[in-house]
Amino acid sequence: MARLWLNNLPPNFGEDDIAALLEKYGFPPFDHLEQMPENAQGRAAVLSFDEIDEELLQRLQPRVNDLYVDGQTIRVLVAPPQRPEPR
Repeated sequence: MARLWLNNLPPNFGEDDIAALLEKYGFPPFDHLEQMPENAQGRAAVLSFDEIDEELLQRLQPRVNDLYVDGQTIRVLVAPPQRPEPR
């Protein structure tokens, strides 16, 4: 599983908008979207891809990082793998 972090999303840019944008730039469909609390860098979301590895997302990430969308420059990073919960 791999995760993609999108930051500085435009206001009112929903899940369907994100899916359409990523599809336009050759990304596979994501399996889960988690909206993050708005922070100093604007709205954010973390996308999970169950059948994709980080290497593929690293190759695709430059296609959309720093892309100007609806008045916002979005930032896109491949999130590090989730660590197991400590016992």
